[in-house]
Amino acid sequence: MHTFKLNKLCSLGLLALSSSVFTHSAFATATQEGTVNNGNGTFTYTQKINATSTLPHYNQSIASPATGGFGFYSGYNQDFGWQHSFGDIITNPLIQIQSATLMIRAYDVDSESFHGTNGEYDGIAVDGVDLNPGLLQGTNNTWSETSFDLPIFSISDDGLINTFMDADMYNISGTMNWVTQLDYSLLTITYLETTNNPPLKPELSMSPSSCDATTASDLVASITGPTPADPDGDSVSYLYRWFVDIGQGSVVDDEVAGKTDHQGNTVLSTQTIDGETWRVQVTAVDSNGLVSDPEFSTWISIDTDCDGDGVDDVYDDYPADPERAFNNYNPSATLVFEDLWPEKGDYDYNDFVMQNVFNTITHASGAVKEVAIAGNAVARGAGYANAFAISFLTDTSNIESSSLTLDGNLSTLTPEAGHTGEAVIVLIDNISSVLPSGTYSFYNTQNGDDRPLVPIEFNVVFETPVPVLTLGDAPFNPFIYRVANRGLEIHMSDRAPTDLADLTLLGTSDDASDPNTNSYYQTANGHPWALYVPSIWTHPYEYIDVLLAYPQMQVWAESGGSTNPGWFAYPDTTHCWKC
Repeated sequence: MHTFKLNKLCSLGLLALSSSVFTHSAFATATQEGTVNNGNGTFTYTQKINATSTLPHYNQSIASPATGGFGFYSGYNQDFGWQHSFGDIITNPLIQIQSATLMIRAYDVDSESFHGTNGEYDGIAVDGVDLNPGLLQGTNNTWSETSFDLPIFSISDDGLINTFMDADMYNISGTMNWVTQLDYSLLTITYLETTNNPPLKPELSMSPSSCDATTASDLVASITGPTPADPDGDSVSYLYRWFVDIGQGSVVDDEVAGKTDHQGNTVLSTQTIDGETWRVQVTAVDSNGLVSDPEFSTWISIDTDCDGDGVDDVYDDYPADPERAFNNYNPSATLVFEDLWPEKGDYDYNDFVMQNVFNTITHASGAVKEVAIAGNAVARGAGYANAFAISFLTDTSNIESSSLTLDGNLSTLTPEAGHTGEAVIVLIDNISSVLPSGTYSFYNTQNGDDRPLVPIEFNVVFETPVPVLTLGDAPFNPFIYRVANRGLEIHMSDRAPTDLADLTLLGTSDDASDPNTNSYYQTANGHPWALYVPSIWTHPYEYIDVLLAYPQMQVWAESGGSTNPGWFAYPDTTHCWKC
């Protein structure tokens, strides 16, 4: 085991790799390669790359003990790459592959399971895709050989197999300094020259599902298709290779982790332990020996962290969803608006009333993935036709989806055009159509008017979770605007108008907004036009000033909220709807 400090010098990367297909005559002579006729109609091609290989396969000229590379110890800041090639698959359309493996011989690979996540883990990727097993496998101060099954598509697309080693890949802090030495990389391809087609990639079902797996469960991979399994009608069988992560952060062959070498479609429950991740690779093989690309099924963190987001299932509100981890409910609240801004008007605070519960759904990192609202549209005391919207501090392009269920009717919402640096979603484009007039001129604002509340559910999902400090807290920035005058927006105190607001209205009539101090939508005495009341609130009757219905509100507003914080719980019941 080597843990000496490495200098952070330039890593030895994939250099001078061409996208063209090389013929045998173009290969550098230092690369060992050859094709053997097996005498049974099959051929085996091998290509070995090591320290003696030259471009385009490998550039040893810049390798050194300081930079790493074949023949030198390489650590976390000394990742390097090389290129295998099999040009015949491009020039000879009759080639069909029976097997393809990449075997890497390395020394002092300290990937023993007892290290947990603190061991030496060297990842291998081909054409930018991590292979299975995910790591070089070996032990302290020994030579080891790790065999990887290559997907056929990684060879057949262009004949080039660009390979990369991410040395000591979990050493983010640079404090562990594990190193390993690669001797060579050996590509082996066995193939036929035939017009017969390979079988199709298998389709799998897993039992139990990943999130239902426990240590009492046998893990079973079942073939569900396709039908037919082979385009030529050949009979097909299946090869199974099982991998397990027992705490190393990536899967290794099950026998390397001290388990049974499973070769069927089942791992018995006696072989599994809480927290392990199991993966099966299934490859179809037809009666000619031709193989499909592999398919995988994965049981993640059995009994511990089903979705692999880093939050144990016992704490995860969404154990099967890696994008969501925690519900964050606000207490039941009421949004209320007065719509005569910039004038105070009758100040009865019932022009739109909506009861709501906000749920801010966060990713394991704490950033917001989704916002959901459940509530009721309660009352409309407005003579004007108004719309209801919410502005979120994220780009419109970051809205993955949004929907509204209003009185049982589901609709898909799209962000309003014309905004930069914010996403504005209109939930109700005309409140009067949702809460219509009838026997009464308004809706649930007059004595005797007691019509049903209209249920409303809304959600918005962000493509990239938004940090809480950026997005802010519920209720974010809700507002109403005049249907006949889009620029006339009415927000809560100190919530900024949107890009479509008519800013010339700020600071006029009774409004004392001052954009220079980020003060918006309040009078000179601090009286707002919109409130987020932290309870299920009963609003004033039509034409009743809110200060009569809730006598403690005036002192609360004029003190900046420091006095009478519970004003909303003390109504004058003679002035409130259903008090």
